[in-house]
Amino acid sequence: MNGGPENSEKLYRIDAGRSNFTVQAFAVGLLSFMGHNPAFAVRRYGGEVLFSDTMEPVSMLLAAQADTLAILGRVSEKDLFEIENTMRGEVLETEIYPEIFFVSKNISIERISERNFLAEIDGTMSLHGMVRRHVIAADAEINGELVRARGEFVLRLSDYNIKPVKALGGTLKVKDEVEISFDIVAQA
Repeated sequence: MNGGPENSEKLYRIDAGRSNFTVQAFAVGLLSFMGHNPAFAVRRYGGEVLFSDTMEPVSMLLAAQADTLAILGRVSEKDLFEIENTMRGEVLETEIYPEIFFVSKNISIERISERNFLAEIDGTMSLHGMVRRHVIAADAEINGELVRARGEFVLRLSDYNIKPVKALGGTLKVKDEVEISFDIVAQA
């Protein structure tokens, strides 16, 4: 999003305080039978969506701070510390790759009702030093000064050169695919 929007365009900024962004991992191995599937909340992120004067989405940018992923649910303080440190230091290598970006290349929408749409966002994800194309489906609601989009998609860690996750002395191993869920609110 170079420069400011044209007079006929409208910029909406993501409100992280009213939004949710989570990563669900799925365990394999010893702890998988216990349903020990760690979920992480992305704590610091932002972005914007630019709409044309006819309220067609023109572009979207989302940026997240990789070191702000925090485990959700009840976990002992010791396990929490080990899982989060392993994720940041060995898996995401946040000191080397501090940010995660998604930038749209094309956004298409289909009207479902006056305010509700199905959106297909074709873009690129930059994660762990790699850039890969993703097409993300979302249910969107446009209501005046607010836009809300909900959806989920699967991300394969190996596509981003992220090594298999192991924690808790090797008893917790995570599948290659994680599920990303979002409920994003943006305001003009």
